[in-house]
Amino acid sequence: MHDAQSSKVNEFMAKLAAHQRRLYQYIFALLPRHHDADDVMQNTLVVLWEKFGEFDPATSFYAWARRIAYLQAQNYRRQSTRMAAVLDETAFEQIAARIESYSDVLQARQDAMTRCAEKLGAADRLLLNLRYRPGATVKDIARQLGRPANSVCKSLGRIRRALWDCISAEMAAGESKRAEEDEP
Repeated sequence: MHDAQSSKVNEFMAKLAAHQRRLYQYIFALLPRHHDADDVMQNTLVVLWEKFGEFDPATSFYAWARRIAYLQAQNYRRQSTRMAAVLDETAFEQIAARIESYSDVLQARQDAMTRCAEKLGAADRLLLNLRYRPGATVKDIARQLGRPANSVCKSLGRIRRALWDCISAEMAAGESKRAEEDEP
């Protein structure tokens, strides 16, 4: 019995770890105050765990979790007199539908960005990591690397263009592949 419970916990944690950030982004798009999104995320995690036995492994964990998150956000909004007065039910549903329609595209772009970043040289990846650390400035990075700030800016611009081109090419290739698969 202990092994079965441990296996269930491990399976849940693995699936949650793979989708938790994306799920929080979805909730935050529905409820754009961190406090509200944090509360709904906590409620969602509890419900996900409680209902994990009902999850069908042959389906998408993210889609299942997103539906639960939507219902939790909807309940939270209904219980908040401030939010209910600002956003009616129809508008909330329209926002959720719009977010859902972009979700796959955004995930595909994020996956493409990850693949493209992995193709960069070690020095370029280091520079990106330094730049996108919280609180990092170009001046600080230039000082740390012993380079002029304008040189760091030019390198970052070159890296961003390379990433943009790579992501655009990957997205176009993905669209072509999907179009070929859809043809009879």
